[in-house]
Amino acid sequence: MNILITGGTGFVGQPLLKMLTKSNHNVLAIARKEISIYDSIKTLTCDLNRLNKINDQLIDFHPEIILHLAWQGIPDFSFNMSNKNLSDSINFFNWIFEKTKCKKIIISGSCFEYGRKRGACSELDPVNIDNYFAWAKHSLNNYLSLRCAEKDIILNWFRIFYIYGPGQREGSLIPSLINSISKKEIPMINAPMNKNDFIYVEDVAKVIAKAAESELKSGIYNLGSGYSTSVYDICRTVEKQLLDNDTISKKVIDNAGKAEAVNFWADMKKTNNALNITVDTSFEVNINKQIKSIIE
Repeated sequence: MNILITGGTGFVGQPLLKMLTKSNHNVLAIARKEISIYDSIKTLTCDLNRLNKINDQLIDFHPEIILHLAWQGIPDFSFNMSNKNLSDSINFFNWIFEKTKCKKIIISGSCFEYGRKRGACSELDPVNIDNYFAWAKHSLNNYLSLRCAEKDIILNWFRIFYIYGPGQREGSLIPSLINSISKKEIPMINAPMNKNDFIYVEDVAKVIAKAAESELKSGIYNLGSGYSTSVYDICRTVEKQLLDNDTISKKVIDNAGKAEAVNFWADMKKTNNALNITVDTSFEVNINKQIKSIIE
């Protein structure tokens, strides 16, 4: 199959490309900078809002599967940035619908579409849009659901929960914890007992790669670990691996209190059953990999 991927140099895109190099697919990446580490991956350096620069190359490639991961500006969730990403994505897919015979589209959605604060999130749950980022993602899903139904194109929309791992943005929670604790500093955590569903970046890539090769029906699919982990427990895991104690973690609790306001996670039954796949890699092992990627 000919697979076209956007956001190939991004957090999820990089491990996904690495996995796709082991497949028999022809892979073309649209990225803002050249991807030169894989001989089998071809790159078109371009922003999605300048497709006229690469029209001919895209048409010649004849993409059959689209993996759309590109989303600029994170963590800028403002209206302007969210609206820009929505517009760029719609324009991109309008071009795809007009110029290619694409058969399947796989897109990274967000758990923010649920707007949930507590409990398991099921694909059958109603959405609760309370920020512009979630609005843009959900609007894109609504639009593509209509267009793909018209064109008889499979649309797999993955609502991804909190991704972590090597290559994560420095200002994100876990890299911030690693940097602070490595310096024996107390991280500034306002709600250490908050719990979210954290999923390792390579597990996300593994599921998307499996979906690209599977006859997965159109629909929304959760992509998380299936359980929630508190910020405090992450802090304690990082400290145990770096300093072999929990002194700093205890001070984080003392400084911020123990009130738990958030505790939600992905119900993974639909995704696991549809793909015959489980996301069960060790949290402690994955944290160790992320520590090594930052400290060593």
